[in-house]
This record gives sequence, structure tokens and C-alpha cells, in this order.
Amino acid sequence: MRTYVVGSGVTKVDRHYERNYLSLINEAVNKALADSGLDISDIEYLVVSSAFTDSILNQVDPSTYIAQNLGFRKTRALTVSSGEVSGAVALDYAHALIRSGKARKVLVVGFEKMSEYPSWIINRVYSKILEHEIEGIKNVSPPEYAAMIMQEYVRRYGVSREDIVKWSIKMHENAVKNPYAQLQFNISLDLLNRALRISEPITMLDSHPIGDGAAALLVTDESITKKMNGALIEVVDIESSVNLPIYLRDDITYFSSTAAAYKKISSKNEIRLDKTVAVNVYDTYDIYGLLIIEALEICGRGEALKCLDEMPYLNIGGGLKARGHPVGATPLYQVHELRELMSGSSWVKYDGEISLAHSMSGPDNNAWLILLRRWV
Repeated sequence: MRTYVVGSGVTKVDRHYERNYLSLINEAVNKALADSGLDISDIEYLVVSSAFTDSILNQVDPSTYIAQNLGFRKTRALTVSSGEVSGAVALDYAHALIRSGKARKVLVVGFEKMSEYPSWIINRVYSKILEHEIEGIKNVSPPEYAAMIMQEYVRRYGVSREDIVKWSIKMHENAVKNPYAQLQFNISLDLLNRALRISEPITMLDSHPIGDGAAALLVTDESITKKMNGALIEVVDIESSVNLPIYLRDDITYFSSTAAAYKKISSKNEIRLDKTVAVNVYDTYDIYGLLIIEALEICGRGEALKCLDEMPYLNIGGGLKARGHPVGATPLYQVHELRELMSGSSWVKYDGEISLAHSMSGPDNNAWLILLRRWV
């Protein structure tokens, strides 16, 4: 049984101080329903992804309250929480429901409400993606790992600190065209020396912003798509792999979890990525974006910076760096962008048959890949 994304909707990523999470979700779901032509009463399963609702919103099991708010009564509802890859795991669950025949129409909703507290508190919450008893208890934070990795990459491959910011510059250029991106403005290399330092040499220019957002995907089986016209976007495969903790790795500049997941998904589906394939990757920090496209074998080790100008469909929405990173929703934003691109609804024209969404938790601790294919 094949799985298709027949509708999708997202909210603009921003600091929505005046809106609660249910309001954001309602907007995304209404857009997805209008896009698909399905009715809310058609939905058999609701799968919700969020990373930090317990810490930030003091709310466990948000799927129950989302289902009630959407008007569900008999629909099954559940919550997935798996750090930064929560959205990918939720889609994998929906994919499994469809393929097993247990459901025909599944609504996947991802959200995060990150603007409820000052940034220093949210940054502390975000650090929970690391292992508390070894890293958190010693006040190790995600940007400190990014700083270590950037320093080692610069030393090993002889690139300059200024060169790495080219990734962020490209992401902001992409975000300017994206109506739901958080940072819709261009940046320049001149800003680097004036940017706020987070953990030397990581600055605000290298890092994703804090923001709220919600995304919804309607996933169905073949029986539903037979009634639809136009391009169909299939969820072909979802793969994942787990890495060693960063403090036990021989090489911190190689994202082996991403590489292992890619080897599985590429060999099973007989694909190979190149610079012209549409790819969305998890650039929580610009140095991570470079390491990911190397792990996906699009560029050689230490050569990612040479590839950037040759990749027109890389993070077309601006990536986490500029679109924003509402954590539990981010993988669904990625799929939404790729679906729009492949169905001809995007601001960018793309003739490719496949696309790939990559997500990961922390510095490649747990990597997930979602392979999409267009059928005309």
C-alpha cells in the first residue's frame, strides 16, 4: 500500500505572543484540509508531534486537547515526542498506519510554542535534546557542540571562518522568497564581526532563531488519490539511524548517523542524490548544514562550501537558519515545502522526480530521512 501526502498547510514561523498553540494548529489544519478537498470528518487518526510541551506549556498529551478543539470525537489521537526529529517520527507512524492498512486517512500535526518565556529559559529547555546526566548536568549546550565542530572543521579542511557564513547568507536569500519564513531579510559577511557571540566562534548569524509554528499534513492511501487530479506526492520511504554520543566519536566532523540512514534509503530505493535534487536539511547551525550535505554524499568531505552555488534546490524555504525552527513542526515544514515544490505550487520551478527531507536531533545524535516522489 502506497502513502501519499494529499494536503498540507503551515503557519508563518514567528514569535506569536498573541496566539496559543491551538490557534496556530487550527490555521495549519484548515489550510491542509482546503488543499486536499477532504473534510475533517474523514480523518481516522490524528498523530501530533511536539518536543517541549511539557516543559514550556505545562501540557502533556496535547493530542487529546487538539482533537477536542478540532471537533473530533471518535478519531484516535496520539502524541509523538522525540526531540528535534519528533515530526519525522510522527510522519513515520502515519506512514506505517497507511501501509499496514490500519488507516486510510491520517492527519499529522506538528507544533511548537517557543515564545512563552524569555530566550534564556527557552535555550535551557532546548538543551534538553542532549543527555542530561552527562551533558546537561555539566551545562553543556547545543551551540557549544556546534562551536567545537566548527573549529575542528576549519582546522582540518583549511576553510575560513568567514567562508562558513556563506551558508547562512544563502539561507536568508531563500527565506526572502518564502511567505512563511521567520527571517525574511538578507544578511552579509560584514555583519559577522558585529554579531552577538553565542559560543565562540558561533554567533547569531550561524544559528537558527527561536519561533512558534504549526504544520499539518494529510496522508492517505491509494484509494483516496484515485479521485484526485494533478501531481501526486508519495512518501516512498522513511529511514533513520542513531549515532554515538559526540564525546565518544572518533571524528566530530563526520555525521555518520545521517550517512548510515542515507546508505539504507539510497540502496533500498536505488537512488543517488546530486546537486540538482531538491533537499531540505537540518541546519540548526550553518556548520551542520555543510556536514549534512557531505554525509549525504552530495559533496566530498571538506568540499561542501564549493557545492553551495551549484545547489539551486537546497533548503528552498530558508532552512532552519532563516525559515525558523518550531522544533516539533520543523520536519513537517520541510515536507510541506518539498510537496509544494514538486506539485508546482512553489515560488521555485522544479522538474525533478524525487526530493529528500533530512532531520536530526542534536549534532547528528539521531537522523531521519524522508524520501518523496512525484507521480504525474
